[in-house]
Amino acid sequence: MRVIRSRWAAAVLLAICEVRASPLSSAQQTATASPAPAEQFPGKPIYETRCSSCHGLDGAGVLGPNIQGVPLRLGDGPVTSIITNGLPGTGMAAFGGVLKSDEIQQIVDYLRSLGRKDTGVATGDPAKGKIVYDSSGCSSCHIIRGEGGANGPDLTMVGAKRGVNYLKTAILYPGTDLPQDPVRLESGGMTQYLFVHVVTKDGQAMDGTRVIEDSFRIVLKDANGKFHSFRKGDLRELKKEPGKSVMASYKDKLSADEVNNLVAYLAGLKEAYQ
Repeated sequence: MRVIRSRWAAAVLLAICEVRASPLSSAQQTATASPAPAEQFPGKPIYETRCSSCHGLDGAGVLGPNIQGVPLRLGDGPVTSIITNGLPGTGMAAFGGVLKSDEIQQIVDYLRSLGRKDTGVATGDPAKGKIVYDSSGCSSCHIIRGEGGANGPDLTMVGAKRGVNYLKTAILYPGTDLPQDPVRLESGGMTQYLFVHVVTKDGQAMDGTRVIEDSFRIVLKDANGKFHSFRKGDLRELKKEPGKSVMASYKDKLSADEVNNLVAYLAGLKEAYQ
């Protein structure tokens, strides 16, 4: 029991540190251009032979988690290490003794090409979109190049990770297409920012986004960025609601032109913070 508690405390601390961490992550230390078509990558046949049975031909996951574009989120180094050394205690095997180092790098390069099927084109004015971003209070929840709040995802390189159509949907209908956890690959891609409603046995209700969860506890973060830990045995109700979000919809708050301008601004955020 003491070991379980220690692991739980470490997991919660890790989650909180991730939320409050500096934007200088390994993924952000590499400026990323739009990936080339997948067919141009020599790592494609290697991936299909060695990896697709668990992660799917498109990287969306089968027995293993969704790994589409994971180098964009983690950086090349951590992904190379995972492929080389595996993840002890999970189904992810080590390929360091099977594949050459250049073959592993080719797989990483190929992974960068997956998951960018959004072919939408930004039609707005990025400069005007920056004004919309500032005036709409987006920075109270999001960080761009080290400035802003940490309640929502870091947007420093969002244009390299997300397409135009995704960004527009996220602004108008937040919560409809939540990202998968890019760090805990062994979790099977746990959904990030999942909206959860809980009611304790004494009648206290709270809404928030899930930070971490195991068989016994769940940690939520409320709209003000405060963390709340609950023992599941103390809850009368625990309701997960995909499609909802603590982020407000801007569908009725911004005009069509303002939305297009905001999307154009976000789509242009592709450079790492130096």
